[in-house]
Amino acid sequence: MRRRSMVLIILFILAMTSLANAEISRIQISMNGNNLSVVQAPILIDGEKMSSKIPSFVHDDRTLVHIRFIEENSDAEVEWEQETQTVTVSYDGSQVELTIDSPTVSIDGEERILDKGSIPRLVKYENEDSARTMVPLRFLAETLGFEVGWDDESKSAYINSQGEEVEEKEDEKPVEEEKVEGPVEEEIILEENTIESIIVSKGSTDKNKLIVRSDKKLSYTTKRVEEKNELIIDITGSKLELKTTNDSPGAINVDDDFIKEVRYSQLSHQPYITRIVLDLKKYEEPNIIDRSDGTGLMLSFESQRIRDITKETRGEKEAIVIKGAKEENMNIIKLQNPERIVLDFLDSTLEGEAYAEFPHSLGFINRVRASQYSPDNNYSASDQIVRVVLDIKDGVKDPNVKIETSGDDILIYPDASLWENIDLVTDGKEKTLTIKNTRESRYSIDYENASKNLKIRVPAENTELRSGIIVVKDGLIDEIEVSEKGSDVEIVVKAIKGILYDVVSRDQDEKIVLKIERNKDLKPQDRLIVIDAGHGGKDPGAVSPNKKREKDFNLTVSKKFDEKLKALGYNTIMTRDTDVFIDLYERPRIANDNYADVFVSVHANAFSNNRAIEGIEVLYAPSYDPQTKKELPHHFSKMMLEELLKATGAKSRGTIKRPKLVVLRESKMPAVLVEGGFLTNAREEKLLYTDDYQNKIVDAMVKGVERYFEID
Repeated sequence: MRRRSMVLIILFILAMTSLANAEISRIQISMNGNNLSVVQAPILIDGEKMSSKIPSFVHDDRTLVHIRFIEENSDAEVEWEQETQTVTVSYDGSQVELTIDSPTVSIDGEERILDKGSIPRLVKYENEDSARTMVPLRFLAETLGFEVGWDDESKSAYINSQGEEVEEKEDEKPVEEEKVEGPVEEEIILEENTIESIIVSKGSTDKNKLIVRSDKKLSYTTKRVEEKNELIIDITGSKLELKTTNDSPGAINVDDDFIKEVRYSQLSHQPYITRIVLDLKKYEEPNIIDRSDGTGLMLSFESQRIRDITKETRGEKEAIVIKGAKEENMNIIKLQNPERIVLDFLDSTLEGEAYAEFPHSLGFINRVRASQYSPDNNYSASDQIVRVVLDIKDGVKDPNVKIETSGDDILIYPDASLWENIDLVTDGKEKTLTIKNTRESRYSIDYENASKNLKIRVPAENTELRSGIIVVKDGLIDEIEVSEKGSDVEIVVKAIKGILYDVVSRDQDEKIVLKIERNKDLKPQDRLIVIDAGHGGKDPGAVSPNKKREKDFNLTVSKKFDEKLKALGYNTIMTRDTDVFIDLYERPRIANDNYADVFVSVHANAFSNNRAIEGIEVLYAPSYDPQTKKELPHHFSKMMLEELLKATGAKSRGTIKRPKLVVLRESKMPAVLVEGGFLTNAREEKLLYTDDYQNKIVDAMVKGVERYFEID
């Protein structure tokens, strides 16, 4: 394990460790408009205390650290997007995206919700004017899979620096166990944890919950004492160290429908056992779950149990059925990008695993997911929530569902949508488009080469289709638009690339069936490349120490790229060919409106905090298979980088996912952003403004485009 990788691991330990175990040094900061005095979090590597210009600190029991400290002292790569205030951390094949002041985080494309203390913040330190971007180390460390240790005796974090280098070997001969006569005392080894608080809270509803907070996951047993009407919870390996009373026993008067009183004490020290006793008025099987952040537990008596989610026929209609759920304390939320309908059930527990997926497809509902949800800023941290997510098929906008209650079940009926009469199935490189009519009908088909639009017309009296749009975005088809044209209904399949189609259905049929595939028999004059010279006008881009402006490099290289492509017979459009400012959204719009085959944005890089950094990187926005939601290979960025490295001999900084970068995200065709080198690196700055090096970059980009067209 390399020394730089240890920084994240040690910070993770410091984030989890009780502040009582460390030497306290306070610093003054401003965060969210509040002036705070926070405890600085020291960083130790192999016993050596590390220093940093931007100190890490603890707030809400979480360690926050400056984003650049991660990159400079680890193998992780960090990207910052000013427009969206998003941090992207890439390490060992994983990618985490966090946004300032947002609890929503993306891990390899999957959304999660951070607890309140782990939300990234902009922080101003005392005597500083500019704000610093601080991110949660504990969450990042867990997500990226680091392992750590803590020596309680010396009150220090430690790590086995050879842990990844030592290979375990099996003994050449098995060793026989020594036989011992008589009883043998079993050695009990328990991971020690600290219970920091025991409270009773109502959260967002009027139902009490017992909440035990700790620094680690708890192991416990429960026992009912009928004659005393008590419920006993013994938490093994736990030291009682409450913030106000330390290890003193205590009691909480509750007096609700179930609980009279809660008592707690340190039952044992060898081993450590914390005992919690609930003095009950009446007994009901309790619901006990781990707290959503993995530390501590939550107990309730009145929470509903969601047992299963099924697809059933109720009456004459199919419905998604949530077993054990009621509409009481249910919240409905609509989320976009991608479209989802979220049902949050408060005072609820999910039986079985804390996360489950159900492959139920009904109408525009593609599948259903359920989880024991971590409360975000919309809820109290004491809430016990089951979140049910209805994933919506691609292309459905503003979906609506009808919800009914049937006994202990919730029934969900999706409203009708265009997908009920249009079906698009992908089988390898071929797609099958099926349009359902109400009766056998004649139809017409017309394909426009320039716009790549396939138009199908059906008499309105023979179809239930009416106006609407299905967004597909599968790499070949952008969207399907349905509109009423007089006495006809027109279905327009808008392709991103040239297509070939074959009509499978009869001239008059109840179903119109077409086979569609990519037309690969294209010549350079059939292709259009949009070239985007980054920045321009009032926006100089990066500026080197020698006052070289990125916008000038971008424009010069883009013009050369344009000339070379035109000489080979390609059609091109430049988003700018002079020193003018072009809006970020205007750049991909130019490509989209002209049905470009590919989009190439030309840039140079900069990193003022470390002028030794050099190399070429190619950015792209990932796309996903609409059925599996798995990321599709991005061949264009890979081929472009390979050609650039081959031509220039530069250091590779890889292909990097930037899903929120406007020019990449909004482009409907394959798009890349080429970072040709670092203006802040003295050697690369000199190269970037020479004709020879620029020509190498241009030739490489041309080869990258042509290689992609060969497989496209």
